Amino acid sequence: MSLLRTAMSAGRLVQPRLPTSLTQANTASLPFVPVDWIFRFFPYFTRDKVRFMLRFNQISVGCGLGFFYCWCHTPYKCDNYDHFEESMLYTYVKGQLEKSGQLEENVRIKVRHFYPQTAEE
Repeated sequence: MSLLRTAMSAGRLVQPRLPTSLTQANTASLPFVPVDWIFRFFPYFTRDKVRFMLRFNQISVGCGLGFFYCWCHTPYKCDNYDHFEESMLYTYVKGQLEKSGQLEENVRIKVRHFYPQTAEE
């Protein structure tokens, strides 16, 4: 057991270590702006620590909502009436079927209803 402990301690000594500013950046920063810069360059904004925490939370929620509604949620994307976007492969295969005449046959025999229909319908 002591040999394993010795090997583990020797392995820890040779591992390269990152600077502490990089390891702590994820825990203490606004999006894209380090918090220490805010304390240094905007002292009026950070004068009251509780209000700064409140503003930090408000800015974080605003950035999250902005990211979702402005970037992730694209309005009117794929808004055609068939509700799907025709990819390049789809249009290529459809064109090949039109050239060979198979598309008309596929459209002719396509079933467009679930229940069997009578002749008068």
